[in-house]
Amino acid sequence: MVNKKSSIPQNIAVVGGGVIGLCIALKLQLAGENVTIFDKRGVGEGCSKGNAGHFATEQVFPLATPALLPQLPKMLLSPTSPVSVRFQDVHRTLPWMVRFLLKARKKASEHATQALTELNRVAMENWFELLEQVGLSELITMQGSLLTFESESLFDSYRSTLNRLREQGVNCQVWEQERLRDELPYLSANVKKGVFFPDTGHTSNPYRMCIEMADVFESMQGRWIKEQVDDVFFDGELGVVVTPSLSHEFDKVVIATGAESAPLVKKITGVKVPIQAERGYHLMVPKLKNCLPFPVSSADRKFIMTPMETGLRLAGTVEYADIDSPPNMQRANMLKGLATGLLKPECELDSVGESWMGNRPSLPDSLPVIDTALNGKVLLAFGHQHLGLTQGAITAALISQLHTESETIVDLSPFALDRFC
Repeated sequence: MVNKKSSIPQNIAVVGGGVIGLCIALKLQLAGENVTIFDKRGVGEGCSKGNAGHFATEQVFPLATPALLPQLPKMLLSPTSPVSVRFQDVHRTLPWMVRFLLKARKKASEHATQALTELNRVAMENWFELLEQVGLSELITMQGSLLTFESESLFDSYRSTLNRLREQGVNCQVWEQERLRDELPYLSANVKKGVFFPDTGHTSNPYRMCIEMADVFESMQGRWIKEQVDDVFFDGELGVVVTPSLSHEFDKVVIATGAESAPLVKKITGVKVPIQAERGYHLMVPKLKNCLPFPVSSADRKFIMTPMETGLRLAGTVEYADIDSPPNMQRANMLKGLATGLLKPECELDSVGESWMGNRPSLPDSLPVIDTALNGKVLLAFGHQHLGLTQGAITAALISQLHTESETIVDLSPFALDRFC
């Protein structure tokens, strides 16, 4: 495909200041465009602020798989389940859940697995390419991550998944108890097995990562407008971004507003995108900041612990709810009990710090939308579910290639908007 980028800088609006929007804005600004970010809350104040900090390239399977179906009733009915549906919002979440369950069929699951594998395969090289350009490579630590098993029978049942991961090219190692004790002395003796993913990484402060990327963006004359975007439309060749105070004109507009993307996409394209808030929680334990060398997740307990600058972050659980519903901080507090069983007794969990909730943007097939609309005037990048941090830089690279009408490094047909038409 011919690169049609003009030598004259274009004015581009990026609606959304989370990690996806920041990566896109920085990528386009580095390419010489004039970029303005719109976000009503500020830098990384949505889901990007409190995520687990794990670059989860090993997570190549969609949330909806055939193996999920028999487990789902028990998971949804248990108050301590890693997956829950807010009862008061069932009437709003049910249509999405039906579409989600339809994607659990074998063919759909395999299609999503291949698409996620392709994105994740080049995710980290694109992160380092982007960060190296702006001197921020130190924000990512590549020390791997670990999945633990306390139940021998659970590990035995996981062997087929292990084989499938290897078939997808995911590098993974099985660690026995002796290796686990050597590498992670604070891990409970209840852990029988571990699967180590050496090619994964983490950031010790996802929010600071967003702040530093935004600082570089603004130092390069990128603009930031902290206002709500009420509408986006095109008046001839120019796109108009409408805020409460003003209307702004641009050559192109990028929609990267995560779980809040559906209304704007509907206004611009007429397509009703079935996006659902997949709410995640975290709980900080300040005293345990040095107890783990890298992210550790539990196959038995379905949560993750990540070492951060300000403590150990306990994160996980999925709650499907209306995007405007109040947080249920009991979901955050239950993480303390999960960690108590995974760490040794000397790891003091009595003194916990802040708790947090964020809305992950989830689509029924677990695939984001990375596409164009209105003859390339609108660029779409949203719906990354719990892989937004992981896929931020590769999404930015793909949006940049769509902008210049260059050949994309990944086949984008699985991520097309028209799959929801």
